[in-house]
Amino acid sequence: MTYERFNIKYTLTFVLLFCSMLLMAAPNPNNGEALFKAKCASCHNKNMKADMTGPALGGVQERWEGNEELLYEWVRNTQAAAATGDAYATKMLDWDASVMQNFPELDNAAIDDILLYINNIYEFKCAEPPCATDEGPRNPNEPVKEGFNWLYALLFGILALLALVLVRITSNLNHMAEVKAGRATQRKTLLETLTSRNIVSLAIFAAVVLGGFTTVNNAINLGRQQEYAPTQPIKFSHATHAGINKIDCQYCHDGARRSKHAVIPAVNTCMNCHKAILNGPTYGKAEIAKIYAASGFNPATGKYYEENTPQDTLMKHMEAWLAADYKDKEGNDVTVRPDIAAEQFDEIKEYVGKDMEWVRIHNLPDHAYFNHAQHVVAGGVECQTCHGAVEEMEVMKQYAPLSMGWCVNCHRQTEVQFADNPYYESFEKYHEDIKSGKMDKVTVEDIGGLECQKCHY
Repeated sequence: MTYERFNIKYTLTFVLLFCSMLLMAAPNPNNGEALFKAKCASCHNKNMKADMTGPALGGVQERWEGNEELLYEWVRNTQAAAATGDAYATKMLDWDASVMQNFPELDNAAIDDILLYINNIYEFKCAEPPCATDEGPRNPNEPVKEGFNWLYALLFGILALLALVLVRITSNLNHMAEVKAGRATQRKTLLETLTSRNIVSLAIFAAVVLGGFTTVNNAINLGRQQEYAPTQPIKFSHATHAGINKIDCQYCHDGARRSKHAVIPAVNTCMNCHKAILNGPTYGKAEIAKIYAASGFNPATGKYYEENTPQDTLMKHMEAWLAADYKDKEGNDVTVRPDIAAEQFDEIKEYVGKDMEWVRIHNLPDHAYFNHAQHVVAGGVECQTCHGAVEEMEVMKQYAPLSMGWCVNCHRQTEVQFADNPYYESFEKYHEDIKSGKMDKVTVEDIGGLECQKCHY
């Protein structure tokens, strides 16, 4: 029997590739969350139970009756899936007169990641956050966090053992080949095999690749603040204002439709409502009192103070108002505990006669240009596309990575709203091509959205 010389580095390379393939095959909910936010969240509700522009995605696999291949095709090419004649696909094609955007770049594994994330949220069985689980409340606005996966640990252990066995077998076969050729040598021990030049070279190569990847990845993420949710001077709830009370985003952030910046609303904007609304649903007087303190408003009289009113007077009146009993939103009498009122005043008095200093959440590099009006007015982009479902957020956070790649992908995929939009009337050729059937849509990329100077001057 003739034994060929085995090369250890090829054997270990095969083991590493095999390990990577097994790990890649397992659906990843964290990757699914990122894909959902980038591809789906602008049209589908994050709680997976309520309809939005698109239908609620909870239980979507059951609704497709287990036809996963057709579901994959639907995500990648909606019209092609409907053309198969499937009854459900045909029905969904007419959903609310909205045609779903195609995502040909998503493979089956990526779609599986999204479906796993959807199921993780949907199975908490609640219509809105927080969702109760066996481990306590969970807010679906927070990312899905995976704990330590013992299955992966076991897999790594088995593969490591397999690698050692293969290394030993390879060493023995090489020794037998040497004996067969008449070049008798002493058989290497396992330690000598593991410290051989090939193994050490492979380890160094792997360390360089891993170190390079980590360095580049950390450099790319430098300065990014996705999920950043700082503590603000007022515990302002977007879920209460934009969600429950349906206040339009641009009522407060009125700069979004007329300037580069969306602007943080002035205290006067808050006072348009809070001259009449004196008590909040969660914190009572405490948080609203900060607005009164900063604006110089006396909630007891319903009037603003004179310009030269001493600060001591403002503070005395505010302390007395906090300690006074009041009625809640149902009209029930609420008795204020003196100790709680005093504690609230200690926090509020620093705002008397001072500007409200909000903490900025969304920051772009100085060399990147972004114009809200261009997107909101000309592009017709919904606020939730970039900022997520703010109407569900108790604490505002940065929803998107705001990276260059994220912006570029959006420009490549987003269809320009040509219909009844006078801003794009000058693009006569595209209008003609759409009418003649040469084009079915125009993306931001088609109108120069990937030109460097558009974002970098």
